Amino acid sequence: MRHPKRLLQEYLDDQATPSRAAAVQAHLARCAACRAEAARERRLRSRLRTAEVPVARPELREHTDLAARRAAGGDAGGYAAEPDPAAHRRRHRLISAAGAVAAAVGLVLSTAYLLGSWNNGESLNNAAPGLAAGWTEVTDGAGGTLSADQITDLRARGWACPELRSTGMSLVAAKAARIDGQPAVVMTLQGQGSTVTIYETRPAGSSSNAPVVDGVTGRAVKDEGFVLQEQEPGRPQVWLHPQRPQQAVLAAEGVAYTVDAAPPGEVLDNAVREISLTESSRLVLHPPESAQGVWDRIQRGLAIMAGNGNNR
Repeated sequence: MRHPKRLLQEYLDDQATPSRAAAVQAHLARCAACRAEAARERRLRSRLRTAEVPVARPELREHTDLAARRAAGGDAGGYAAEPDPAAHRRRHRLISAAGAVAAAVGLVLSTAYLLGSWNNGESLNNAAPGLAAGWTEVTDGAGGTLSADQITDLRARGWACPELRSTGMSLVAAKAARIDGQPAVVMTLQGQGSTVTIYETRPAGSSSNAPVVDGVTGRAVKDEGFVLQEQEPGRPQVWLHPQRPQQAVLAAEGVAYTVDAAPPGEVLDNAVREISLTESSRLVLHPPESAQGVWDRIQRGLAIMAGNGNNR
């Protein structure tokens, strides 16, 4: 399937048929660009959670009543009054404002319904078993340069192999490696005078208690002096080093990314942001047995948008 832009919108609106939804979900599992696009779309929609419905001022209500009476001929003894250009403009602005408010409310509710229909707790990291085994199959268990076909195969097996296309970067090299004895993929990207190297590690048989490993040194980030930053709900952990401004480590269940940027600064921030959004967008639908009614889903989605919901 080529990049399913139209189907992706249907999918995000929860309007796709089951067969189309399954096809898009399968495409997202192996296409980093579309996962990033889906994450950007969800983030844009979620910004509406801060939208407030304006309250009409008393004078606006008076103008509305006056315009209604004039339109009905209530003034001038039952005959239609002469058109008032100013009133016409006010009515037009009022109708436009009401339409914008209605559209905003509708989009908030549809976004809440969408959020309430998804389960953030189970990601593709957990849904794609045998990631380490897939790495061994694709690479024959050895390190070395990866071809474009091998990268595609790894993505089909659940590896992200991020390319940071939205930041203007292009892939120039990729290789398979072992970091601290665990399978890894190292991606080197360049663009706009910068170079970014991403070490993606997916330990075999990893658990939530396994230490996060720095992909550059192969040692635990705590031993290396990295400091865990404040974590946003539903986002990977971010570890930064006070003496290494060019590096950051992102960790989610079953995966760790070490990002090394030259020069440091905005390019590192952009890379961390895209990987974080992409990893956060790895969502699956609620299973049928836990499906909820429309209003239940909207309420759950509104709670998530307000920061009061859970991820299950």
